[in-house]
Amino acid sequence: MRPLRLATAIAIGCLVVGQANAGDGKGFRLTVDGVEVGINPGDALDVTMKDGREVSVVLQRSESVTFTGGKFSFDHDGKFTVAKTDLGGGVQQYALMTLIGTGIIVQEYKGLNPTSITDFVLQQMVQESISGGAKMTKETAQRTLPGGSVLKGVKAETTTDNDVMDYEIVATGKPEGGILVATFLNKENIPKEGGILNKLWSSLKVEY
Repeated sequence: MRPLRLATAIAIGCLVVGQANAGDGKGFRLTVDGVEVGINPGDALDVTMKDGREVSVVLQRSESVTFTGGKFSFDHDGKFTVAKTDLGGGVQQYALMTLIGTGIIVQEYKGLNPTSITDFVLQQMVQESISGGAKMTKETAQRTLPGGSVLKGVKAETTTDNDVMDYEIVATGKPEGGILVATFLNKENIPKEGGILNKLWSSLKVEY
């Protein structure tokens, strides 16, 4: 599984925000009618325009964002980003990862129905843990989405002396393609980040 890239742009009239390249330590460059300043999310600035006027601007993250792939979409908290990676062979991967290791991975397939590979994907995800001595239990899984689509696959739990990890890999598709969704979460982080996965499942839409 490959980590993340972010490209963000916000445009409102003559207001443009882009990722920063300048050395002022700010994460974004804000351009207001040709005047450029550095800004971070949450900052409030007074920008002096070329004609001497002062304009107050604020950059805020949205509380909730809808991410849309080729044939799927889901909602996530605005503080997170989703990165796209071309895995080759007609597979596009979309990944959302948190700093403490909670993850959502969506793989979009062309020319393959991924419902046949959920067990294989699980084995790839837990291989290192099992090799290190973790014990695993698993069971079949099924998710019925709000729109009526049904994803089927497997749930698993790996246990070591230090932690317990939950995995879920489910998929839906047709011979011409499909969607596979994999999630993972350390059980001790459910109070902090369980809502990330709840938001995924309550909002996920697929076109297969």
